[in-house]
Amino acid sequence: MTRDELARRHKAYETERAVVAAFGYSPLLLLYGLVHTKYLRPYVPESKGQAVLVMIVIPILWFALLMLLHRGLGPLRHKLRCPACGQRFVGDEYRATLETGRCVRCAEELAGTSVTPLA
Repeated sequence: MTRDELARRHKAYETERAVVAAFGYSPLLLLYGLVHTKYLRPYVPESKGQAVLVMIVIPILWFALLMLLHRGLGPLRHKLRCPACGQRFVGDEYRATLETGRCVRCAEELAGTSVTPLA
């Protein structure tokens, strides 16, 4: 994998991550908007504890679950993992791999990455 290909895959991963985050936030924002209108207000539970559960806990868990799934599946989908050890090339690992051309965990050289120095 060349540096350009690694950078292209990482950019696609970051773009997809933003879409997943927006998809995770949108139900939360929609729910809060609709609760303050006459349409959904009758469906809000009377109990304060149940209302907190429905309005805060469930949407935040939804968002957290989506982001955790993307954190695990996103690098697989975009092939941002070391072929030898499976290390994800995201965040600091991505920057280190782009600079050195080697995996930060197992030091496996990625094909074509260390041929030209990073400018």
